[in-house]
Amino acid sequence: MTDPRPEPSVSVEEAARFLGVPEDEAGKIADTEGRVPLEVLRGRVGAAFVARELARVSEEAGRLSGQLGEVRASNARLQREIKDSREERRRLTDEVLDLRAAAEERLMLMERIEHLARVEQDLKESSSELDRLRNRRLLDRLLNR
Repeated sequence: MTDPRPEPSVSVEEAARFLGVPEDEAGKIADTEGRVPLEVLRGRVGAAFVARELARVSEEAGRLSGQLGEVRASNARLQREIKDSREERRRLTDEVLDLRAAAEERLMLMERIEHLARVEQDLKESSSELDRLRNRRLLDRLLNR
């Protein structure tokens, strides 16, 4: 027994429109009556959809690959900047330590200078006192006391 119902199909023009291809290309999948069976059309539409999705995903992958390259370049630049800033921080820390040591040395020198000034003042006062005492003795001798 043969099935009296014909297989559902569409015209070549409709198949071309569904697939987004020229009619002569759609005609290649038509049957002998010039119609495209729906099963064949469904398979081709699915394949076309998959191909479009594959192209879209491939384009997206290319875009993301480009962005990844930019991110990697930016990351490398930031790592260089971090390295440079660490070196600068070390250099500044060393400079601060040197300045602190110099300030401490200057403070010690100022304390020594102040001590020497006090010693000089004491010496001056002692010399003055000694001169006063000598003058007094001289005066006492002159007056024969």
